[in-house]
Amino acid sequence: MDKIQIRPKIASIVNEEMKPDEIFQNNTIRPVVKLQHEIIFMRLNKTLSKSDFTNLSELQRKMFIQTTLFKNIALRNEIIGMISGCFTNDEYDFYLLNYSSINKRIIKIIIERIISTLTIK
Repeated sequence: MDKIQIRPKIASIVNEEMKPDEIFQNNTIRPVVKLQHEIIFMRLNKTLSKSDFTNLSELQRKMFIQTTLFKNIALRNEIIGMISGCFTNDEYDFYLLNYSSINKRIIKIIIERIISTLTIK
C-alpha cells in the first residue's frame, strides 16, 4: 500500500499565493501528523509523566510542552523522525531541501495538537 493512501484525509486549503513550504505543510505534514498522533502523544506523555505536569495551568502546560520540545533535542528529533519517516521519496527530497523551515512547522503543529488533546481530556 502506498504511504499516501494510509494517511487520513483532511481538508486542505491550498492556493497559488502560498509558498511551497505552506503547501507541503497542508498536503503532507498535517495528514502525517494526524496519522501519527497517537504514537506521538504516547511518547510525549511518557516524558510529561516524569514531571508535575498535571498540577500546571493550561498556559503553564503549553509553555512546558513548548520548552520541552525546543530544549530536548533528542525528543524533538525523535518526533521529527516519526513524521519524516512517513514521507514519500519525493516528499523527503523536498524535506531535505527545506528541512529547517519544515522542522519548525512540524514542531508547531505537534504543539498545537498536543495542547488541544490535553484540553479535551
